[in-house]
Amino acid sequence: MALTSDESVTYISIITAPIIVDGDVVGAVILAANNPDVKMSELELKMAETAAGFLGKQIET
Repeated sequence: MALTSDESVTYISIITAPIIVDGDVVGAVILAANNPDVKMSELELKMAETAAGFLGKQIET
């Protein structure tokens, strides 16, 4: 899966977490790996969710 239409790199694992401000999605935190030996786990999911929550709080203020 490519992240953009003109991207030549294909990613094997992708985790996305929405950045939410006042109930609206304003962006996303994306973690991507193109190495087939890398498996995304609960740790990477929690990292993305934590970063998205932090960014959402920062955008609100």
